[in-house]
Amino acid sequence: MADRPLFTKQAAQQGAQKIADSIINTAVLTPADAHVRLFDNSFVPDEGTTRAELIAAETALIGYPVGGYVLDDFAAPVNAPLGGAIITGNLINVAYASGAAVVIGGYWVEDATAVTPVVREVFIYDPPRALASVGDGFPIAVQLGYGANASA
Repeated sequence: MADRPLFTKQAAQQGAQKIADSIINTAVLTPADAHVRLFDNSFVPDEGTTRAELIAAETALIGYPVGGYVLDDFAAPVNAPLGGAIITGNLINVAYASGAAVVIGGYWVEDATAVTPVVREVFIYDPPRALASVGDGFPIAVQLGYGANASA
């Protein structure tokens, strides 16, 4: 046997809720919007990636909103199949509308911190997602987990 932490379901759900609240900044009277932003496949992020690097690689997709897609809510935490809890954000639909084809390498989630948002997750697509003609697109449902227990 090895030493390992154990999260109760209640602790995992409360921790997941705190993460959701911190991303959409419910500490203020009026929660602010977080954002999901897309980066091009030409950029390969790693654990040292900065927000400035991600912004420099942000997609030029026609119809993509300035500052990214709004992430303004998370569903209540639910128990994960292998332990811990999961929160799921509002559904975001990415779609090609016109212009040059783009290849999306992934997305990042930035919180609602005033002035300079904080990158909270980077999600890398493998394989990348091509958007080249009307009808091309994909949904994003941000899911974050908390409190998964280590296996023995």
